[in-house]
Amino acid sequence: MNSSQLVNNLNDKYFGGSLSPQFLLKLQQFPVERQDVHDFIERMFGFMKMSGMQAKDLSLLHADIMGTLLARILPGAWEGRIPPITVQGRHAIIDRYVKVNNWLDTDGKSMLDIGCGFPPFTTIESSEYLDDWDILGADPSLPDYLVYDAEGNYATFDENKSIVYFQPAIPSIENWNKLLEDSRATSAKFETLLDNLLKSPKMDGFPRLEINPIINFQTDKLSFVKGGIGQIDIESKDVIRCFNVLYYFDKNFQKQALQWFNENLNEGGIAIVGGDWAGSTECYYNVYKKVGNKLENKELAFSVDCISPFAIVTWFANYADDPQKLELMKIVGLIKSDKKFMDTFYKFHDAQHAKYNLCPRDEHGYYGEVDPTLSPLELWMRVKGMLDEMVEEGFPEMVVEVLVEAGYKARVNEVNHIAIEI
Repeated sequence: MNSSQLVNNLNDKYFGGSLSPQFLLKLQQFPVERQDVHDFIERMFGFMKMSGMQAKDLSLLHADIMGTLLARILPGAWEGRIPPITVQGRHAIIDRYVKVNNWLDTDGKSMLDIGCGFPPFTTIESSEYLDDWDILGADPSLPDYLVYDAEGNYATFDENKSIVYFQPAIPSIENWNKLLEDSRATSAKFETLLDNLLKSPKMDGFPRLEINPIINFQTDKLSFVKGGIGQIDIESKDVIRCFNVLYYFDKNFQKQALQWFNENLNEGGIAIVGGDWAGSTECYYNVYKKVGNKLENKELAFSVDCISPFAIVTWFANYADDPQKLELMKIVGLIKSDKKFMDTFYKFHDAQHAKYNLCPRDEHGYYGEVDPTLSPLELWMRVKGMLDEMVEEGFPEMVVEVLVEAGYKARVNEVNHIAIEI
């Protein structure tokens, strides 16, 4: 079956054939030989259907991401390894939450950021914001060698000089596709560059080599260790943050992870587990508190833009029975079934799309293209601005009203996220 047939089948199954022709054309660029990509897209469509997502609310940016970028960033493109993707500013709101939440009940100020990625931008930002905290970042992909090419694209290598990951200097869809169009050739280029730089080291400018680069980020309050969940021995922490990690794993591993968090938290400490994207958009998380040597699930919280996500983190999960994702989809579906609220939401949100020229609706009512002249930084700053405006307009409070009327114990939490007590 070719990509056109596969995409049309998905369109019929999940959207009753109502996706736009332009969306379908972009989507069918995905590599049909990659079963993992097809399965992931179908899983995302399933989550969308669960949450009441309409075909006209999917933008052509979504189609671009699913048709081309998704295949480049899934573990299947990295020999099964989870790519250590990081985005500056991604956890800014969660840093605030650590400081102001009402669940944490310990005397200390220590945090483990498990799955910190590399470069560990967000962990560094956490250390700068929580400047009186001791923070440990951990990730199994922390490199032994870091190589930059002449354009500033980089690759990481392990202790055996085997390539782990590479990423463009400016992570736009176009640059990702260019770098990963022939991943073997790109890997070979970086491997040759590593050999050359080891023989004739160059430590500044481009191209350059950094050996054990993580040490450059360490301070008296910030340290790093190589390893993942269950792989490192640490002193107990007051907070464990695990973002954009567990949605790659099945329910059994997630259960084991929560047990490991429990074993490595101080009494009264909290584990914050979830996902988000640039500028703390599409943020969602469960808060677990250690009480009497047991981890209690206290609440599920999410940012209001999860109702109409600009990127794909809201639907991103490696398993269709991911417990957190299913709960989030159920809640979003309930919200979207409230016509009075959604009419108000669409009126405001559609005007935002037009105002910022971010996938404004076309003459047929579909969300369209992003302004192609925008840099990734400017794009996601505008998306964050849209979220901030929704918060200022009182949409989190409106969502809480919908949820309370439906019988949930809901509130707007300390960082303007919608929180539902478990």
